[in-house]
Amino acid sequence: MKRIGGTTPWTAGPDRRPATPGLILLLAVYALWYLTFTALLIAGVLPVTLVRYRAWSPGRFPLAIRRFIQFYGRMVITLSWPLIRVRVESRTAAQGVDPCIYVINHFSFADVYFCGFLPGYQTVIAIRSWPFHLPVFNIFMRWAGYMNVEAGSSREFLERAALVLKSGACLLFFPEGHRSRTGRLQPLRKGAFLLAAQNGIPIVPVTIKGTEYLGGFRSQLLSPCRITMKFFPPILAKGLDFHSIQEVRHQVEDIYQREVYRT
Repeated sequence: MKRIGGTTPWTAGPDRRPATPGLILLLAVYALWYLTFTALLIAGVLPVTLVRYRAWSPGRFPLAIRRFIQFYGRMVITLSWPLIRVRVESRTAAQGVDPCIYVINHFSFADVYFCGFLPGYQTVIAIRSWPFHLPVFNIFMRWAGYMNVEAGSSREFLERAALVLKSGACLLFFPEGHRSRTGRLQPLRKGAFLLAAQNGIPIVPVTIKGTEYLGGFRSQLLSPCRITMKFFPPILAKGLDFHSIQEVRHQVEDIYQREVYRT
């Protein structure tokens, strides 16, 4: 299997979709639906979630918000049919693995919505700083205790992340760091793998195919698409040495190359 350095080009699927008038109209309709649905969920489901998880008790508020966000993401994607059609495969491979660290390949800003399909009881997303500047979203992200990987030093981040794992929550990383804009697999950053080894926590690889049509390199707009989300058995580092951590990293690379970035 060819390693990252000269990366593997994407060759499957049609060329980039143009922004046609029909596609722009479809996007406008979807945007109106999305804003209305989001407002209804915040007004109707959020209060119920806060009560159900006793958000007023010490330490319970972030849990309640994470559960709401997970439900919200799943509902937004599921009810976007037929614009977005989703198939989730091998979810049982990751069930009951709590806490763990999910690592997901990255094509689109919409990838984060698929956290709603993760089997973990509660998941903290570790992501770059830009979503923390979005109106409304930044409030919920901070309430949920999501982690900005660009804030503070690497040592401080690893210490805070270790506390999250010790609390029983899972972590989600996009190890490529940012979206692939060419269909090529980018070098996987070591943070998630180092954190897993240091804390004896399994890595659960997850692949997403099709989100390149949701504001990704195949379409600048949201286009009709079929999404496949697939879970793989957990991988545990055999030691804290460099070779053991790299071996886990290479196993994840091989899964991505084989399942998503095909030659």
